[in-house]
Amino acid sequence: MAGKKSSRVIDTFSFDKNRRDSEGSFVNENGLKIFCRYWSIDVSSPRALVFICHGAGEHVGPYTQLAEMLTKENFFVFGHDHQGHGQSEGSRVHIDDLRHYCRDIFAHIDRIKQDFPTLPVFIIGHSMGGAVTILSGLDRPDYFQGVVLIGPVVTSDQDQIGPIKAFFGKIIARLIPQFPVLNLESKYLSRDPKVVEDYENDKLNYLGACKAKWTLCIYHAVLEIESKLSTIEWPFLCMHGECDSLVKCEGSMALYEKAASKDKTLTIYPKAYHQLHLEIEPDGSKARQQIVDWLVNHVPQK
Repeated sequence: MAGKKSSRVIDTFSFDKNRRDSEGSFVNENGLKIFCRYWSIDVSSPRALVFICHGAGEHVGPYTQLAEMLTKENFFVFGHDHQGHGQSEGSRVHIDDLRHYCRDIFAHIDRIKQDFPTLPVFIIGHSMGGAVTILSGLDRPDYFQGVVLIGPVVTSDQDQIGPIKAFFGKIIARLIPQFPVLNLESKYLSRDPKVVEDYENDKLNYLGACKAKWTLCIYHAVLEIESKLSTIEWPFLCMHGECDSLVKCEGSMALYEKAASKDKTLTIYPKAYHQLHLEIEPDGSKARQQIVDWLVNHVPQK
């Protein structure tokens, strides 16, 4: 059932107190080992928990710069590589149901909450991770104190997952679920050529074409999200690059316009591309700082 708390627990959960960061893992309900990353482990009394939900094809490692900014503000920041991504097990960027990602997020956070039961929980979701984050918030609307979305996939009017491709995708997904159907060009991730170069040289990133079943799962997810935008009431910050050609900013605009949230912010960065948190300066720094400031301002006052 969507949003159901997993019976699985963290399989390997150890911190090296002599390091600023640590690694761990858990086994999800598909029997796959999920790689976890933790920052700020030396914080004995953090102000809040922040989970980072990365996008398609990437992994949680490149979010270290943002995570370390948050640790300086006394947040406990953590995340994991989604099933089939990075150092986690599973067929590369293949899934049977997008909510398997949501399920693993709740299993992971619930385990951390055992050690910090009274702390508020925030989530940061980028791109596909934004869609996963929104689904998670729809399934458990009172779970997160606040949500941050960076270039999220919100609506189905994306060039990559339009109705025609989805129609053919249904046929291919049923017959050959891992058939490559969609290429995402990394040159459109950021205007910073070093960011693009690092992405392409990172062996933990998946640079192949998106697969039929995965694409269909995304399509079904955004159709659901579109139909439920008006039910969203949780506080959120949504950020999008004006020139993001991988995920259109119109979806973020629709979220802002239709969500019932009383506390909502949308920022469109002029001329910016997809990975706002890794954009050229000064936009990259501005985006990261906006995230930090928003989270700091949304921690409940004791």
